Amino acid sequence: MPQAQDLVVGDAVYYARERAVGLIYTTYERGRHERPGVQLLLSDGRDLSGFSAEEADRFLQPLGDTGLRYEFANVGQLARDYQRGVFGQAFHNAQVLLLARELAKPGPPTK
Repeated sequence: MPQAQDLVVGDAVYYARERAVGLIYTTYERGRHERPGVQLLLSDGRDLSGFSAEEADRFLQPLGDTGLRYEFANVGQLARDYQRGVFGQAFHNAQVLLLARELAKPGPPTK
């Protein structure tokens, strides 16, 4: 069973199903005594929307904080912000975090 993780806005994750890095752009409350869910933006601009905390534990591999501070308003603004490059530095940082994780793995480098 995957370890529980508390992801926050600005965290980078690796989503193996898409072989892509993503950014947590907002979190949402799910109910009393439940961990918040997260919404994910992939580096190609796709909004994967919501993952419950349990789905995030299962499918998202945390990479670390990218320094992104973002206040989500709506999906239209999210798309405009992506087009304007608001997430550019955060995605760069996410790629660096992914590379550092890969380099830290024991064994021969993967091709």
